[in-house]
Amino acid sequence: MTGRTDDVNIDTSDIDALLTGVGRRNQTETADQSAVDGKPVERQSGKTAAKRSKFTVLLDEDDALAFDMLAYEMRAAAGRRVEKSEILRTLLGIASEDFLVKGALKKALARRIAQQTSQE
Repeated sequence: MTGRTDDVNIDTSDIDALLTGVGRRNQTETADQSAVDGKPVERQSGKTAAKRSKFTVLLDEDDALAFDMLAYEMRAAAGRRVEKSEILRTLLGIASEDFLVKGALKKALARRIAQQTSQE
């Protein structure tokens, strides 16, 4: 035998400090986010934000491409990153407030539904 030992001691005392927050980003609270507790969220500006609902939208290839292009155009126009959720919220607000837009939306939906029905 060579007198070597197979025991290796590694100091891991700092590992917890290094990993703080890693993999736990959804568990920590920020100024813009709080745990789901029924209370309104308070932003850094001091204003309260409405609770948000989360959902998934399934788009066909053409609609997904159109949405991507719309998002790209809005980002270029704004000169900053514009989230797709921000675009949807804005579109919903416009459609809710403007009766001409709401009417155009109703007509477009009716055409789309008729088109889908005729393809079946």
